[in-house]
Order: sequence, then C-alpha cells, then structure tokens
Amino acid sequence: MSYIISGCTLVDDIIYPNGQSVTGQLGGSIYALTGIKPYADDVLFVTTAGPDFADYYGEYYRRNGLSMAGVQSVLPHTRHNILAYNTEGRWREYSKHGVDFELTWSNTSRIQAAQILPHVSPLTRGIYFESAVREPIWRDLPAVRAAAPQAKLMWELLPSDCDAPNRHAAIRKLIQRIDIYSLNLPESMVLFGTTSEADSIAAIIALGTPCLFRVGTRGAYMIQDGRAWFAPSYDLDATVDPTGCGNCATGTALYGYAQGLHPLRTVVMANLAAALNARQYGPYPAFTPALRQELLDRVATELVRLEGEN
Repeated sequence: MSYIISGCTLVDDIIYPNGQSVTGQLGGSIYALTGIKPYADDVLFVTTAGPDFADYYGEYYRRNGLSMAGVQSVLPHTRHNILAYNTEGRWREYSKHGVDFELTWSNTSRIQAAQILPHVSPLTRGIYFESAVREPIWRDLPAVRAAAPQAKLMWELLPSDCDAPNRHAAIRKLIQRIDIYSLNLPESMVLFGTTSEADSIAAIIALGTPCLFRVGTRGAYMIQDGRAWFAPSYDLDATVDPTGCGNCATGTALYGYAQGLHPLRTVVMANLAAALNARQYGPYPAFTPALRQELLDRVATELVRLEGEN
C-alpha cells in the first residue's frame, strides 16, 4: 500500500458554539484519508473499531472503493464521542458511553505497530500517525522504518499533548524522529511559548523538521527548508462544518511531501482538500476522477496566482 493512515475511528455527535448540533457523523482519522483520496487511490485506513464498524462506515467504504483490511475489530463497539466546540474553534471531546468505557478500552483502542506492519512494504510512500506522544507505538518506530524504508512519516500533534507542559520535551524529541508534522496556531503558541503567528513560524523553522502549520480560516503554511510558503483557505462562503479540516489538510501534506512536490503546491492542494471537507457534515462523500481533475486544474491556477506572493 502506498499510503497508510493510522488513527482512531469515531462516530461523532457535534455541538457547535451556537448550540446547534448534529449526530452520528463519521469522525476521527478518516478525515486524514480524505486528504489523500482526492489525489491518490492507493490508501488504507488502519484503525481500531467494534463489530458495528460496517454499520456506520460500510456505505462510505463501498462508495469510495476503500478496503477494510486495516480495520481491527478489538472493541465491544465503535467509539462514539461528543465533540463540543467553543467560540475559539477549539473543542472538548468525551465518550457518549461514559468514563468507564474510556478507562476500560482506551489502551485497546490505541494503534499498535503490529497493526500497521502487515500493510507496508519498501514501496510504501507515506504513513500518517495521530497518536499521543506517550503511546507505545513510538517505541516501535524503528520496526516501521525497517519495513517501509522509503516512507515519510507524518505526525499530527494532539491538542491534549500540546496543552500538557510536562509533555513538551517529549514532543520536541519525537518531532526530530519523524519526517514531517502538523499543528495549528493555538497549539504552536502553547508548545513553543510564542505569542504571534510570526514567532511560531520562526520556532518551527528553528526546530528544522518540515511542518504543515495551520492558521485557521486564514489558511496554512508549508514550512520546509528554512522557508514558509503560505496559501489561503478556499471557498469559505461554502463552509458548512470545519470538523476534520486539519486532519484532511495534514493527509494531503503527507502526500505532497512524500511525492517530493514543491511546498507551495503541497499547501495549495491541502487547502483545496480541506475546502471540500468543509462543504458538508462529515467526510466528503464521493471521490471521482472528474473531481481529481477539477482540483488539479485549480491547483495550477492558484500556483500562478500565488508564486509572486511567496
């Protein structure tokens, strides 16, 4: 498999700052897959779930030609969370099944290297991780590297890690061990102790590892080789729900970096994928060859427009 997305599977009930809500939405790391799927078909989601996974995700998988080979049925039922946003775009998340379920099954739900290894090879181009800094999968990173020596490893940082000062040293060390990472502006300010976007960019450049730096509705930067390339958000007037846009853009950034694309092209592609994601509740419903060509045509147009600004 060329690309692996590893992370949690969720069903989300979402509460917005204005009090409106939606229920039963597909959620979790599936959004990262929707950042690769617009541009490449050879992608697999490695995740943990319950025997009811197909009840929630089966139709989406069939519609988009996805394989269930990476789904590990190790839980009594698929995790179902309440996702409550605040007015700053941050959120708190908790289990609909209660604290006891999370305490009992949280370790089992974590992605293990043994679940990834059967699906990678020397031909694998990229692997996405959405695992906390203290999860055991990171101890097995050498085994993943050995099985997929050409793969670029992307880590999307978790807000809970960034919000814990006692984890910051471990985060910085892990960033040095992977190939590319992704975080947003509020997370960067907490992690690096910065007070502005410019200061966060400088801190990311100083750390050295390439980064997709997301700055909310303004857009995102691809920071690489000592420079920051910016692309704006697209189609904001068509936004219905921004849930998962960060994961989606991060998936595209992994694809672009692993393919060796120019950083500006990568961030434009990432923001266009995120714009698709925001058009509806839940992941974008269906990826087609016509949609891919439409996106690539827009990428070409945007590159001409933005090259003079970067």
